[in-house]
Amino acid sequence: MIDLSRVGAHVGAPQKDSFCLGIYLPNITPEKGYSLFADIIHILDQFDPAVPAVSVELEYHGNPYDLWVYDGRLAQLEQKGNMGKKGRYIYRYRLLRHDQVLVPYFADPFATLSGPGTHSSFAYPAVSPYQWKDNGFHVPALDDIIAYEMMVDDFAHNFEGVIEKIPYLKGLGINCIELMPVTNVPEPYRWGYMPLSYFAIEERYGGKEGLKALVDACHSDEIAVIHDAVYAHTHEEFCYRHVYWQTGEENPMIGPFAEDMFGVGTDFKKEFTRDYFRAVNTYFLQELHMDGFRYDYVPGIYDGPTGDGYARIVYETYQQSNNIPRFHGSDHSYIIQAAEYLARPKDVLKETYTTLSKRWEPMLNAQHMVRQSGSVSESFVHELLLIDFTDPWPREYVNEAQGDRFPVAPFQFIESHDKSRLMYILSGEHSPYHGGFDLFNRDRSHWYRLQPFAIALMTAEGIPLLWQGQEFGEIYGKHDDGGSRVLAARPLHWNYFYEPSGRQLVNLYRKLGSLRHKFQALRSRNSYFFNTISDLWRGLVVYERKPDNPSSPSVMVLLNFSHQDIEVNVPFTNDRTWIERLNSQEGQPPEKIELSHGRTEAMVRVPSNYGKLFVSE
Repeated sequence: MIDLSRVGAHVGAPQKDSFCLGIYLPNITPEKGYSLFADIIHILDQFDPAVPAVSVELEYHGNPYDLWVYDGRLAQLEQKGNMGKKGRYIYRYRLLRHDQVLVPYFADPFATLSGPGTHSSFAYPAVSPYQWKDNGFHVPALDDIIAYEMMVDDFAHNFEGVIEKIPYLKGLGINCIELMPVTNVPEPYRWGYMPLSYFAIEERYGGKEGLKALVDACHSDEIAVIHDAVYAHTHEEFCYRHVYWQTGEENPMIGPFAEDMFGVGTDFKKEFTRDYFRAVNTYFLQELHMDGFRYDYVPGIYDGPTGDGYARIVYETYQQSNNIPRFHGSDHSYIIQAAEYLARPKDVLKETYTTLSKRWEPMLNAQHMVRQSGSVSESFVHELLLIDFTDPWPREYVNEAQGDRFPVAPFQFIESHDKSRLMYILSGEHSPYHGGFDLFNRDRSHWYRLQPFAIALMTAEGIPLLWQGQEFGEIYGKHDDGGSRVLAARPLHWNYFYEPSGRQLVNLYRKLGSLRHKFQALRSRNSYFFNTISDLWRGLVVYERKPDNPSSPSVMVLLNFSHQDIEVNVPFTNDRTWIERLNSQEGQPPEKIELSHGRTEAMVRVPSNYGKLFVSE
């Protein structure tokens, strides 16, 4: 088993300036002629040619996993420049074989702090332990979640900026944030899907202390935080990829396993791989207080429901969460484990300890529809309401042998970081030359066509997931492949929030978020599509969202994706009073339909590119 107290960098024990470096390098041993050094320098000296890095040699300690360790004191090192002074130190490893440099540099795969490029880091003196204030926080129940996916620097530059916008997220009804990968990458800007370090949090965001502050602040506002876990592939300079390519030794982690869309990835048949990512999950749950994971590219680590890869790590993580108070539910753990297995979203819910699955069908249908003139794809409605009579969506995962059962659901989304914005598609033709950045003079006047999509998303079965900025009509385009997808910044146009169109969209999402939290029918697993009343060719969709408790209010959802108002004779399912909740204005009486004496139908006008929500009294 991996012991995180023996690896990485540790400062302050037994003396204030004591520091220890440790790393597992399976199959790298002195018997084969190997020696290992760490090159260390104070960060203030890194660009001073008169101050070279200080080299220290690590000793081989053997099992487990061929551990190498250095124990020393800063005062014992050559005192040049700022060596021995307070501040941040950067280091990286250098591997020799028979006294010849074989791998000139590689980062520490267990470091919890990083430096520029491929450097790892430690602070002197050691940072005091973070004082958490989230003891009373409990992860929301699955059906109560409204999630928001964000790329930290595009959303608010850093963790502190995200904290400042928590009231904004709360206003949308958000109670779960999905962070795109925040672990260290060597490039100054890059999506984090090719990690260099799995324990080090990006310094440009605020590092691990900044992340802790963000999680703590979110928990104080009853918002869960999950991390985009990238375990199928790594950066080419990741230690267990880079070192073993250079040495030719048997690799303890990298090798053929499942699908390999991004080159040869991680091999979960290897014990070290399983131990390493088990340690990563433990660190994120216990040290960083994260509330779960969105697992990237699950096909790359999936070898069946009882395999060594994905199924095993989500099982072990679920069992671990049972011992953490914030996950305690009435009869199951509330940990959030979401799978990106786009080809098998139902199967992964049925077969593994997965609570949420991602799929593209609602988004792809939405993209197709905005290219049309107001008609509705029937498959879009079926995806929203999870209608599939031949292969129904699972509602619960059950493992009788373990005595575990918990609710499961799909994530529902109409925009994601992988595809162009709906507003981009609405605003003109795509120019491949510009890679989605042809934003000048684009026509944003058709923003109102996004409104029925928002209503559909927030009244659908499953768990709604917003991609940052969709709530005010963000407009970036996207290539399906190429470096511009992952190496180009797309900071949100917060000025859109202040424009009339942006404000109206934001206010719509705010109303919808509030209504979803208020009425259990909108969070239930019960719905009925009035296919004979709906007129998909004209853009009209009618469905009812029913509560689990029949005595609670039902919600009749009317959507109009067309450019003309539509009148429809709505078949309300009982003779109660129905009040329209979406369009009500302060100080004005809401639209009300009073049914009596067995009459359950009423004519309703549905505004163009909008909708209505009638709630039974």
